[in-house]
Amino acid sequence: MKPSKFLLLLTLFTSLLVGCASHPLPPVPKPDSVAPNAKLWHWQVQGRLAINDGQERHSANLDWQQQGFEYELMIFGPLGQGRARLEGQPFRVRLTTSDGKTLEASSPEQLIREGLGWDLPLSNLIYWVRGLPAPGEHLYLDTQLLRQGHWEVEWRRFTEVEGYQLPSLIIARQGNFELRLAVNTWTLHRNNQP
Repeated sequence: MKPSKFLLLLTLFTSLLVGCASHPLPPVPKPDSVAPNAKLWHWQVQGRLAINDGQERHSANLDWQQQGFEYELMIFGPLGQGRARLEGQPFRVRLTTSDGKTLEASSPEQLIREGLGWDLPLSNLIYWVRGLPAPGEHLYLDTQLLRQGHWEVEWRRFTEVEGYQLPSLIIARQGNFELRLAVNTWTLHRNNQP
C-alpha cells in the first residue's frame, strides 16, 4: 500500500473511532448500562490506531475532537511523519495531507470508496467508540462483543471518565481486516447535546 493511500485509510478510519487505556476496569458494562454514553457528543480522544488488512500492518497516533455532528481528526505517523487532518460535518468531509493536498466528499465512506475502492462503515465508528451500537440492526454476542452488518466489534477494556464507562480498547473485524483503537485519554466537554 502506498504511503498516501495508507494515510488516507488511517485518516478515514479514525474520523470516527478511538482506542486504548492501560488497564481493564471491572465490572464490564452490560449493553443496557452503556445507554448514558449516547448523550456524549462533545469530547476529545487521544490514542493510537493500528490497522491490519491481512497483508500489511500500520499504526499511527491520533487526536480526535468531536463537537456535536462536527469533528476534527489529526493523524500522526511514526515519529511525527505523515500528518493528516480530517474535518467533517454532515454531508461534507475534507482531508488535508501534510503535503497540502485536499480531498473532499459528502461522507467518510464516499471518501474512502473513491480513494481506495473499499466499502467500510465509517459513520458507525462514532457510536462504536462510545461503546454503543450504531443505528440499525445489531446483535450482542455477549456484553463486550457486537455484530453489526458484516463487522464484529469488541470492546476489550473500559475506563471510567466523569462517571461514564467508556471504551479504552476497541477492535473491529471483518474477514482478514482488523482495526484496533487504543485510547490513552478521554476528555469530556461540558455541553453534551448534539
